[in-house]
Amino acid sequence: MKTILKTGDGEKISHAQTRLVEERCHMVCLFKAGIALRQISVFIGRHLSTVRKWIERIDADGDEVFQFQDHSRSGRPAIFTQLIQLKITAFFCQNNPLPGCNSITLTWAVTYFNQNLSFLGRTISISSVSRILRKHSLRPHLHKYFLQITDPNFFDIMPLIVNLYLQPPKYFFSFDECPGIQALRKVAPPLPTGQGKKGGKYSEPNHNRMGTTDLYAFLDVNKGEIFAECTVNHRKETLIRVFKKHVATLPDNVTIHYVCDNLSNHSCHEFCRVVAQLCNVDYPEKELNTKAKRQKWLQNENKRIIIHFTPKHGSWLNMVEIWFGIMGAKCLKYNSFRTVDELIAFIYDFVYTWNKYFAHPFNWTYDGTGLHRQAVRRLITHIAIENEHMELTFFVGNMELMVNMLQRYFEYVKIKDWELLAYTIEKKKKFIEDIIKKSGKPRVKAKAEKNLSKLLDLLATKLAPIRKMAA
Repeated sequence: MKTILKTGDGEKISHAQTRLVEERCHMVCLFKAGIALRQISVFIGRHLSTVRKWIERIDADGDEVFQFQDHSRSGRPAIFTQLIQLKITAFFCQNNPLPGCNSITLTWAVTYFNQNLSFLGRTISISSVSRILRKHSLRPHLHKYFLQITDPNFFDIMPLIVNLYLQPPKYFFSFDECPGIQALRKVAPPLPTGQGKKGGKYSEPNHNRMGTTDLYAFLDVNKGEIFAECTVNHRKETLIRVFKKHVATLPDNVTIHYVCDNLSNHSCHEFCRVVAQLCNVDYPEKELNTKAKRQKWLQNENKRIIIHFTPKHGSWLNMVEIWFGIMGAKCLKYNSFRTVDELIAFIYDFVYTWNKYFAHPFNWTYDGTGLHRQAVRRLITHIAIENEHMELTFFVGNMELMVNMLQRYFEYVKIKDWELLAYTIEKKKKFIEDIIKKSGKPRVKAKAEKNLSKLLDLLATKLAPIRKMAA
C-alpha cells in the first residue's frame, strides 16, 4: 500500500501532523495483518470508533492511494497565515532577536509584535504565539548546556574513562579541586522557615564577601564516599600534601586508579616524583621532559598508582564534578557565612552528612553513543550559519578532531553527515578564508591552512568510493 503524505487538496502536510499520520498508518497496517479492531484500539490508544473510521476509509479510497490526512473542511480562512507563522518562527530562531537581548519571554515577544505592527501586520496573543511555536516543535524558553569538544584526541581518550566507570576497579577514585569558594555573609540576619512560608532560610540577595577557600575532593567511585580537605590555595605543594594523605588511607599492597583533569599540577615533575615514591619505583625525570610524556608515564599500569586524564574540555568525564554540583546546591546555595572558618566547618559538616547518610555510587550508563555524529553536526552548524564568534583556534582544533575521526572513527558517523560537512566547507569557503586572514597569529594561520587542506583531501578520499557506487 502506497502512503501519500498530503492533504485533501494535494498539499504536503506539516511536520507537526506527522505523528497523527504515522498513527493512522499503524492502524491500517495492523488491520491488514488481521488484527481485530478492538485490539488495534487498545494498542494504539484511540477510541474504537476512531479506528473504525480510518479503516473504513480504505474501502472508499482504495488500497493503492490512501490519504491519511483529514479531508478539507469549510470555515473561515486562517487568521495567521503561513507567512506570519514563518516570521514568528524566524524571530525566535535568532541568537539576538532584539537589540541587546539574547533571550526573551513570550510576553516580551508579544509586546514587541503588537507595538511594531509592521512586523506581522496584525496583533497577536501569547496563546497564539505559543501554539505556533508548539506546532513547529520550538521551545525557546529552554536552554541546553553542551561542552564543546575541542581536543583532537577526545575520542581516543573518552572510551578509556567510560570503560573504567562501566567496570570500575576495586580502588577507583575521581578527584579535582574546587578553587575560590566564597564565604558570603548575608546583609540581613537569617530567619527560619515558618508556617505558611516558602522554604529557604536565607533569601537575602545582598551580601559581603568574607574571603575564600579551596577544596580538594576525592570521590570513591564504588561507594560514593568523599574524602575532602579545605586549603588556602591549590598549588602543587598543596595538591601533593592532600594526595599523599588520601593514599595513606588505603592499603599498601593494592592498585589504585585515579581520574583527574589536565591541570598542569596533576602532571608536574614534583607530583610525578611523589607518585614514584609511593609506588616504590624509579622516576626517569630526564626522559619525561614534556607534559605528554609525564601523563603517559602516570597512566602506565606497571606501578601501584595509575592516573587517568580526561580529555581537554571534558570535565563532564570527571565524576567528582557531579558531587561538586550537589554540594553547591545543598550546602553553599542560599547560606550565609560570617567567616571563612565558618564556611570550612560547614563544608566539613556536609561531607560528614553525605558520607554517613547519602553516599551512594553514581550509576554511569553513557557509553559515548551518538557523540561522534553530534560533534560533526555542531561543526557543520557553526560553519553554515557563519558564526561570527568562531575563533580560529577553535576552528583549528575542530579540524584536527575531524581529521582524527575520519582516520579512526569514520563508520561512527553517517555518510550523509560527512557529505554535508564536505558540502558546507565548500559552500562557506570564503567565510573560512576570512577567519584565517583575520588572525594575527602566523603559526596558527599556517596550521589552519594545512589542516583545512588535509581535511578536504580526507573527505574526498573517504567519500569517493561511496559516490562512485551511488553513481
